Amino acid sequence: MRVTLDKVCVSFEDASGGRTRALEGVSLEFSGGVTGLMGQTGSGKTTLLETVAGVLAPDSGRVLADGLDAARGAGGRLLGASAGLVFQIPERQFFEPTVEEEVSFGLRARGASSSEARERSAWALDLMGLSLDELGRRSPFALSGGQQRRVAIASVLAVRPALLLLDEPTAGLDPRAREACLAAVRAAADEGATVVMASHDANALAEVADRVVCLEGGRVTLDGPARELLGDAALMRDHGLEASCAARAAAALRRAGVAVEGLPLDAEELARAIVRGRGRA
Repeated sequence: MRVTLDKVCVSFEDASGGRTRALEGVSLEFSGGVTGLMGQTGSGKTTLLETVAGVLAPDSGRVLADGLDAARGAGGRLLGASAGLVFQIPERQFFEPTVEEEVSFGLRARGASSSEARERSAWALDLMGLSLDELGRRSPFALSGGQQRRVAIASVLAVRPALLLLDEPTAGLDPRAREACLAAVRAAADEGATVVMASHDANALAEVADRVVCLEGGRVTLDGPARELLGDAALMRDHGLEASCAARAAAALRRAGVAVEGLPLDAEELARAIVRGRGRA
């Protein structure tokens, strides 16, 4: 799915009764792969995701889905038909009494049989390191925060959306659950979904993102290949953001006089970059 934002502006009423702009003339296109969305708290990341999903209507500008106008109400149909949004606070999207009913809701709404819905729900939960047999009859509201987040992601993955929108999906997850989440994100993109993932976690984005877009004050300030942005510690710092740990380590090593080649994004790449640097020293 190709999603285009054309000069989108979104504002909210503030405490004084005035309007505060959350997005200011944002023009972007998302088409395939994983786009990481970064920015400080209040930069507009969540607003952008909810506008793309149709949860919010823009004050001005347009949101297009495969060339069709999805703004001002039509986005709700887009979300129901081919897009999935995982909220930053998982319980915001829970309304079914059990985990199985929650994860299978979208499938049942699309006419899946009981057996197909159960099979796909089990598959999606397994992707997130959870078991339908163990959790299926439990209330999603009775789960731990990390389990709730994984159930929320599974409920969206189960319908295999063409557009997957994720708001801080790895927050609060332990290392194993985080790994499962990122593997599922990458798998969705590899199967053809367009994925937009908002995150403060540069290391998570370094693992899965092809492209990174940075917001500040509701405006796009950076947009480019993930390696060029996440691997440039100085550039990210100048925008009030953190580069990946490997990029920051590479910068520190260079300052100490160690030759490091390229823009490493993880520990293994950093080790190879140091070896190559020594070979050419």
